[in-house]
Amino acid sequence: MIPQTLILCCAVALLAMVTACGSSEEGEPVPGFEDSTLDTFEIDVLPDFTRLGTVTGRPDERFVMVNMLTFKDMATGEGFDTLTGREAYQLYVDGLQEAQMMIDSRLIWSGNVEAQVVGSSEPVFQSIALLEYASPMAFLGFAAMPGDNPQARSAGLEGQWLVASTTLEEGDAGSTDGTPDELPDMATLVETTGLSAEQIGRVLKGPADQPVFIVELLRFTDGDRTTYAQYEAGIAPVLTERGARLVWRGSYDGFILGNAEPAFNEQTVTEYPNRAAYLLTLADPRVATVSSARADGLATHWIYTAGESDVEIGN
Repeated sequence: MIPQTLILCCAVALLAMVTACGSSEEGEPVPGFEDSTLDTFEIDVLPDFTRLGTVTGRPDERFVMVNMLTFKDMATGEGFDTLTGREAYQLYVDGLQEAQMMIDSRLIWSGNVEAQVVGSSEPVFQSIALLEYASPMAFLGFAAMPGDNPQARSAGLEGQWLVASTTLEEGDAGSTDGTPDELPDMATLVETTGLSAEQIGRVLKGPADQPVFIVELLRFTDGDRTTYAQYEAGIAPVLTERGARLVWRGSYDGFILGNAEPAFNEQTVTEYPNRAAYLLTLADPRVATVSSARADGLATHWIYTAGESDVEIGN
């Protein structure tokens, strides 16, 4: 008979070997987040009507227009030159409220961009809005309405992306409020999150104790996104524990205004209770073990931080 103590020692040794094998994988450096640029990055003010097939060819059902906006420092044009670009654009938005109600549109989410954390573009978007329309015809009818102050749009808007999109997931509850947990030192954050010190500084640019929205633009390396899905599965329980919630995930179907090449496939918006919660999510060992699926699954990855918006809709 084999002594019980020998069995116990072997079990402990086997457990140590298994743990060591796991830790060697976990000990690999967390892949970084590349500040990538696009081959083509264009923003527009006036629509290209040849692109409306992206809308007219859609099914007769609700869909989303993703608005990515950047404003002039100071508005231009008679009657607007004392306003900032954002203030002038708000006048345009205010003049559309009644028209939006008439066509049963719905604002899913909007936010003011605080920083482009990952990726690089010139200019950087300043405001993002997800606006759902009842149907393609509802959008086309709305687009033909000038509103009460149509000149205010071109007076304040430097340019935008307007992207017809399909909702894939949508959240329905706010994130959990909470006091920010203490963050480790910068060197540890760089090592455990994969973000550079400069990128972490961009994340921390904003109120420490307020919710923050993380907006991600994703282009996958594989058509069915199976590699990146492994990362999503690994991060999901950590998101729940950190009080984060998905606001929206949708596919990019086609540009109406602006252009991006190579094109992104999806956009996500996730709300975190605070910036520390976001960084500590990335730093969690469970996320580190699947971080290679993030790096291998994404060809291009842009990340923005955003707060609550004072510009409610865009078109």
